[in-house]
Amino acid sequence: MIKFFRNILILCMLFVLAGAGCVFYAFKIEPYRLETNAYTLNEKQADTADIKIVQISDIHIKEDFTYKNLQKIVNKVNSQSPDIVLFTGDLYDNYATYNDDENVVNELQKIQAKYDKIAIWGNRDYGGGAARQYEAIMERSGFTLLKNGNWYVTLDNEKKILFTGLDDSLLGAPYMPDSTKIYDSDYDILLTHEPDVAEIYLDYNYDIILSGHSHGGQINIPFLPFLNEKAVAVTSLSTKYSGGMYSLGQNVQSKLYVNTGIGTTHISARFGVVPEIALFHIYL
Repeated sequence: MIKFFRNILILCMLFVLAGAGCVFYAFKIEPYRLETNAYTLNEKQADTADIKIVQISDIHIKEDFTYKNLQKIVNKVNSQSPDIVLFTGDLYDNYATYNDDENVVNELQKIQAKYDKIAIWGNRDYGGGAARQYEAIMERSGFTLLKNGNWYVTLDNEKKILFTGLDDSLLGAPYMPDSTKIYDSDYDILLTHEPDVAEIYLDYNYDIILSGHSHGGQINIPFLPFLNEKAVAVTSLSTKYSGGMYSLGQNVQSKLYVNTGIGTTHISARFGVVPEIALFHIYL
């Protein structure tokens, strides 16, 4: 009997140690990791160029994730030798609580792209006074900031990519610009921070819609789907599409990619949702 209770005690201690290890990993290790997820969006044809587009999203700069953490992100992005870099919103977590514009701009300026760097607004780019600073921060950092606007990038081979950037769906006023697709383009990309609004824009026939916002719930524990669903539900307009690549509607060519982001919000933890940058190969 004594041996039985001793074994139970040892087992309990192992569970406690495992739990403590998971908590340590979730708060101190995974939020500071960074992986690259790569996708090929169309078939390579003869005489086409491989255009590399890198998407970053939801950095959520704050006291425990400062400009010093941006250095790793910048290096990771630049290591892909991107043609175009996209930022799909949420630069700071809460601008009123923590901001460091000069150092942030200095780091973001180091992101290199052959053709352009493009950004849109997220909900966190409005709150806490961020709305008064975000535009200047991104423009000083070398980004073209879109708010319900179109931006055409012409490649060396004269092919054109259309980027339509929408305002944030929670705190902004998104609408499709009147001049949408007024010019011919070879590939069309729609940028919207919140993913669950993507179906509204299916009739515009974009090749892909890129979003963020969800953080993939930040916590994704295997075999506990109800907890993962609750984690995703914390973030509005990201419960239907919470992370990864989706085919939309009846047209399998209409795709949505939900970037699970880099930073954290609500709690400074990630578990099973490693911070990511997304690399897209488009042959044009």
